[in-house]
Amino acid sequence: MNKNFGATSDLRVDASPTFRAFVRFNADVRSGDVQRVSLLLYSRSRSRRGYQVRLVEEPWLERRITFLNAPSLSPMFILSGPLQARSWKAVDVTSIVEETSGGDDYVSFALTTRAQNAVELASRETGLHGPRLVVERNRRN
Repeated sequence: MNKNFGATSDLRVDASPTFRAFVRFNADVRSGDVQRVSLLLYSRSRSRRGYQVRLVEEPWLERRITFLNAPSLSPMFILSGPLQARSWKAVDVTSIVEETSGGDDYVSFALTTRAQNAVELASRETGLHGPRLVVERNRRN
């Protein structure tokens, strides 16, 4: 409960015991020209239930976050749907990032699941398969 997993190569999400993963991106998603925001995560494991993406608006530090000091999670979430092992999954998170009120140029998510078997996702420490955020903007003339 007091352990930090900020440097591991996997983002582990599990319902029993409870494991949550947190990801943050330096991106401004509040401007009016945002058309779509997609979270791309590389799944190392297969899962019929997948994971839930929840917005996190409180600040946290990657090397200091633990289960005990983790920020509260938004009750709203987006479901990933089923996952294939060793493949990318894109989740449209536009509807939940539109709710953000933060003043910084970052967006932060918590990953949770109701699956009884752990979901393993690649972290940024893996390099090539690290989490990605794609922000599509309206074209300006």
